[in-house]
Amino acid sequence: MHAWMRFWLGESCRLCSAGLLPMESGICTGCLGVLPFAWMRNSLSVVENEKEHINMPIRSWLLFSEHNAVRTLIHRIKYQSDAHLAFDLGCAMAKDFRSDASMVWPDVWIPVPLHAKRRRQRGYNQSEMLAKGLASVGGGRIDTQSLIRQLHSESQTKNSRKGRAENVQQAFLCTRSKPPGMPLKIALVDDVITTGSTLKSCCMALNRSGFTQVEAWTLACSGWLD
Repeated sequence: MHAWMRFWLGESCRLCSAGLLPMESGICTGCLGVLPFAWMRNSLSVVENEKEHINMPIRSWLLFSEHNAVRTLIHRIKYQSDAHLAFDLGCAMAKDFRSDASMVWPDVWIPVPLHAKRRRQRGYNQSEMLAKGLASVGGGRIDTQSLIRQLHSESQTKNSRKGRAENVQQAFLCTRSKPPGMPLKIALVDDVITTGSTLKSCCMALNRSGFTQVEAWTLACSGWLD
């Protein structure tokens, strides 16, 4: 929706309910300025069959906890049907990371897929909306076909680290092979990274099909990965 259209319709900040100015999207400048930023650059060690070892770079924008405003934002985009907010947050995240002079933007954004059953329940995939926001600023194309979730796993919210890993093992399938001689930098997109189990499973599925330049972008991270 155009910024001025949002202004005239009286769109409000999702955190403080103040009216948004035309240059603001989703949350006001005041609330944005006090969010707990992580600006995390880390990597996940992805090991399959104790042979293949890949370090997948991770970029996370915000720091998630059970008692901060980031939890409210995540809850809105996942459980309160606020797809527009997910897009706006993707845009804001990309604009913030754009200040990194060493940034090499991905060629393809792949949102972590939902199982078809959960997508029908929710009506959209919040990670896809985040990816669309990221791509609108950073360029690249969105790919929602190459990676599918073939197993419907239970919610990860209350699982332990071991439980999360077991819950998503073999959950994802890459439906196509990498074209020979075509270098592609792929960015997986998700809302929150906690243990990294979901992203590791996605990365392994892509690796099996020849996609080896894989990184991950997440809206938020829960603490620091070990």
